[in-house]
Amino acid sequence: ALGYTNFKTKARPWWDLHDQLSAASKVVPESFKIGIDFNGTLHDAEHAERILPDLERKFPVLDIIETPIPQEDVAGGKRVQAATKTQIAHHYGSPPVKVQLKENLCDGFVVSSGPKYGGGLSKNMQQADVCAMADKPLWLHHVGTGLTAAFSLHVAAVLPAAKWAAVNCHQLFRADLLKPTFTVKNGTAAIPEKPGLGFDLDTDALEAFRIETPKEKPFGPDRLLRVAYPDGQTWYYAHGRQCYEHAMTGTLPVFPRGVRLETVPNDASDRWRKLHRQTLKGPVREP
Repeated sequence: ALGYTNFKTKARPWWDLHDQLSAASKVVPESFKIGIDFNGTLHDAEHAERILPDLERKFPVLDIIETPIPQEDVAGGKRVQAATKTQIAHHYGSPPVKVQLKENLCDGFVVSSGPKYGGGLSKNMQQADVCAMADKPLWLHHVGTGLTAAFSLHVAAVLPAAKWAAVNCHQLFRADLLKPTFTVKNGTAAIPEKPGLGFDLDTDALEAFRIETPKEKPFGPDRLLRVAYPDGQTWYYAHGRQCYEHAMTGTLPVFPRGVRLETVPNDASDRWRKLHRQTLKGPVREP
């Protein structure tokens, strides 16, 4: 209804991917496409070869698979490419782009402003030039409010390789700080012709959400997460990052059918408080 034709989501081994893609497939148009970012959580080529072809057969909505296994695994990356028909996306430069291109480890790239693989505008432009010369598409991964998305819109307009749908995440904000905001139709937005970014700043929203800079980085609300596996084992966590780090140790099941994550409501019980205190130090397995 908002005019988008693509959606990117995260694949995590504590969610049943089949259930997720099945639910999405039932409510989107036939032409709609979904990209999945594994952030390496398939671990290795053996798991990828088992899981990805099955998803491809069952869910035509699947369009792009991002970083299915750790990108530095060159031999594994080549096996994943050979085993899948779906486009594979890698963050640019990991392993070095000469290796990525020579070994044909991916079908296209994520060009990011993030500190790990990306950089500022000049570096992104250089990376995009290499993508264009190699005939590899890219998507711009510039995450922020509408101000960031407006900037990204102008950058994409001058990059021939920017053929994949951009990821900006400004849609997640209650107010994107633009007035008027983006209009998306059939998956595209017009390049504004007004001066600067082409949008006016929503000063009312800016003032409404202004806060004093906190002295310390907020940790977030107290929460308790429970991941239940179909083999019966159950783990408790204090936050999502802890779930990811534990999953990357390679000691847990990799994307089993029927796995689920739940938030355990704080019922003020001694058990809840005890589990929460324990998870602040690390994952806790239920006896």
